[in-house]
Amino acid sequence: MFEFSKKQKLCNETVIKELFFKGKSFTTSSIRLVWEKVNNEDEVAVKSIIVVPKKRIRLAVKRNIIRRRMIESYRLHKIEFENILKEMNLQLNIAIIYQKEKILPYKVVEQEIKLILERLRKEL
Repeated sequence: MFEFSKKQKLCNETVIKELFFKGKSFTTSSIRLVWEKVNNEDEVAVKSIIVVPKKRIRLAVKRNIIRRRMIESYRLHKIEFENILKEMNLQLNIAIIYQKEKILPYKVVEQEIKLILERLRKEL
């Protein structure tokens, strides 16, 4: 239920390049979302990748902290979003990219993830 399994992760390098090349995007204050409608072979409604650029956060320890916070908040809030996509019979590839140059508290990251998922749902 509240899992983030391997099937739900976007791992194929060519698919990721295609997502960034052809995908649509929007930005909030600290997170950018790139998304694309696709037909995945898996029965997963959303495949996602979470990116914390080395250019903005130099230390790997800090990047890992941010990545863990983003994964946890995404994992908790994606259930409702997946149900809506299943009703609409859609499949998406999404990339969630961290944009700030400092570590934000978990509550702020969680609010940003909620905001992004709501905005994406409205755009569909």
